[in-house]
Amino acid sequence: MWRLLQQSLEGTSHRRSATPCQDSCAARVTSPGRESFLVVACADGAGSAGLSQEGSALACRRFLEVACEALAREGARAVSDPEVIRGWYRQVLQSLVEEAARREVLPRELACTLLTAVVGEHGAVFAQVGDGAIVVRQGEDYVPIFWPQVGQYANSTWFLTSRDMQEVLEVRCGEPVDELALFTDGLQMLALHFASRSAHRPFFEPLFTTLRVASNPEELGGPLRAFLDSPAVNERTEDDKTLVLAIREGRG
Repeated sequence: MWRLLQQSLEGTSHRRSATPCQDSCAARVTSPGRESFLVVACADGAGSAGLSQEGSALACRRFLEVACEALAREGARAVSDPEVIRGWYRQVLQSLVEEAARREVLPRELACTLLTAVVGEHGAVFAQVGDGAIVVRQGEDYVPIFWPQVGQYANSTWFLTSRDMQEVLEVRCGEPVDELALFTDGLQMLALHFASRSAHRPFFEPLFTTLRVASNPEELGGPLRAFLDSPAVNERTEDDKTLVLAIREGRG
C-alpha cells in the first residue's frame, strides 16, 4: 500500500575523519486490523556524543516497536491523542537511558534527534524533537509540518536526552497524507527555503515523481545513495544525510 525509499549516508566531513554515519532511519507498514498504517522514524546522533550512532539507531528501532505495539492494541485511537505520542517518546527515551546504564555511560552519550510519522487511512500524527524536518504534500504544494528546532547557537538543537525534551517536543494530529518525506539536518539547506520558511519544491518533486513511476521501487536505493553522495549535494553540505520518502499507492 506504500512505496518506500530510505537512505542514511555519511557526510564528507565524517568520511574524511573516518567517523561513522550518526544518522539512522526506519520504516514499517503494519496492518493490525482493518486499517493499514505507515510508521516512519529518522534520527540524527549528536556530534558531541560518543555513542550517537547507537543512540539514533536505537531511537528509530524502539519508536517503531512502541508505535506498532500501540496500534495493535488500540488501532486508530492511538494516533488521535497527542499525549499518547508523548508517551511513546518517553518510552524511547527510557530505552536510551537503560542502554546508557548498560554501557555505564551517561544518557547524553546516546543523544539524538527524533522525527516520526504515523499515517493511517483516516488520520496521521507527526512528532519532532530537534532539527531536520517532515514535509508532506498538500494539494500541489509541499509543506513542512514543523520548522527545524534550532538552538541559540549555530549548529545547536535539542535531543531526546535534553533535560527539557518534553517542553520542546512538537506533536500534531491531522488528516492522512499520501506523500511525505522525513530528513535530517544534513539536507536542510537543499530541501528548505529558510527566508520563506517553506519547502523547496524543486528538491522534492523529481524525487517523488521517480518513486511514483518506478516499476520496482526497491531498485531505487542505489540511485538515491548516488544522488545523496553527488557533487551537487556534497557542495552544499558536509554532514550526514538521511532521507525517507513514502507514497501511498492507489491514491494521490
